Amino acid sequence: MKRYLYFGEATVETTGESCMFSVDSFLGMTPASATATDMRFLSRNGESSDDNVRVTHTGHTPKAFMTEIVKFMQANQKNPFLIIADKTNPTAVSSMVASVNVATEA
Repeated sequence: MKRYLYFGEATVETTGESCMFSVDSFLGMTPASATATDMRFLSRNGESSDDNVRVTHTGHTPKAFMTEIVKFMQANQKNPFLIIADKTNPTAVSSMVASVNVATEA
């Protein structure tokens, strides 16, 4: 079973700021600032640069956010649809997320 990570803004219906990546394309995370973390994925169109989702998290350091992502992915190994950011369907991880910014090659 293929698994996916979903990212969506609170106003996705008007901004269109959302994306979904397969878990097997996940490359890792790096801190972007004290309140933001970049999650990197293999480029969906085969370009050499990877796709990036910048997640802004409030009240949590990048390390705390990364720890929650790993726990969330481990706890939901049989769930094919993992919601990382979606204000309409809150989870422990998505409640940490203030916003997402998608930079994709696709």
